[in-house]
Amino acid sequence: MTQSLQQFVLEDELSITETTSGLPIININNSLASARISLYGGQLLDFKPHAQDESVLWLSDKAQYQKARAIRGGIPICWPWFGDFSEQVGDFNEEVGDFSEKFENLNGNPALPAHGYARVSLWEIQSTQSLPDGGTQLVLTMPCYDICLSHHEIQPHFDCDLSLTITINKTLKLEMQTKNRGQSPVIVTEALHSYFNVSDIHNVSIDGLDQKNYRDKVSGGQSFQQDGMLKFNGETDRVFIDTQAEIQLFDHGFNRKIIISKDNSNSTVVWNPWQKKSAAMGDMSDESWLTMVCIESANVNRNKVVLNPGQKHILTTLIAVEELM
Repeated sequence: MTQSLQQFVLEDELSITETTSGLPIININNSLASARISLYGGQLLDFKPHAQDESVLWLSDKAQYQKARAIRGGIPICWPWFGDFSEQVGDFNEEVGDFSEKFENLNGNPALPAHGYARVSLWEIQSTQSLPDGGTQLVLTMPCYDICLSHHEIQPHFDCDLSLTITINKTLKLEMQTKNRGQSPVIVTEALHSYFNVSDIHNVSIDGLDQKNYRDKVSGGQSFQQDGMLKFNGETDRVFIDTQAEIQLFDHGFNRKIIISKDNSNSTVVWNPWQKKSAAMGDMSDESWLTMVCIESANVNRNKVVLNPGQKHILTTLIAVEELM
């Protein structure tokens, strides 16, 4: 561990270790909960209130902790674009003008990773502190100047600061702040790509999206309206638009309800790759799709964020757990 990280250790509460590949991991164990955060990606890997028998978040047992590879599980940061960069061309046309010819040459460029570059960048610790209620709070920042500058060919006016405030107590709170420090308006699509740990995907249901419109990526992007509670019987990849609704994930196998509330998020993404896609992924076990579901607080598609010079935007997610009655 470098001396610069040692200064952020909190005795008997927060320690910093490294993976075998040398990536720093923040370990939190306070009076209310435990958690782990990877500085690579600024990514929460685990969160478990002491009152719970099972972790709230799902992390693949085949997750890879290597630079230039995203870590499968926890809460990856999707920023400054969501999905494949090709999905963002329409949005960025508004920012940079006629982009089609330029994109044709960039397609497949490793500098354009799926879900942006925040989750494959090394972040820094800004501060750590013990809270009066027994919780722990830390602020992480991505060194945006150099990273954003390296992408100026595709985002010539993009000059933003990105920070993440994480609060660990009985609940988990994430506040992701983007600030435009440049001289031109910029566009951001973003998500807190939360993987939740479930007992069995067949036995869980999601409430809070009834009558909400979504784009179904499994059916090629067709639009539908959700009817009742969302249950799972096959591959699911739905982007719900124009919704700030609180989500409740019911899991009778674990006898609990996970409540996901949010602020400044107008999209919700729900994803499970199901059996075939899971087996094809090198960082997922063949049967791991059974024990995970992603419910993502996001701003995507027409819910994209436009920031004028000096303007900031804070996407907030609060995750709580309750026993089922």
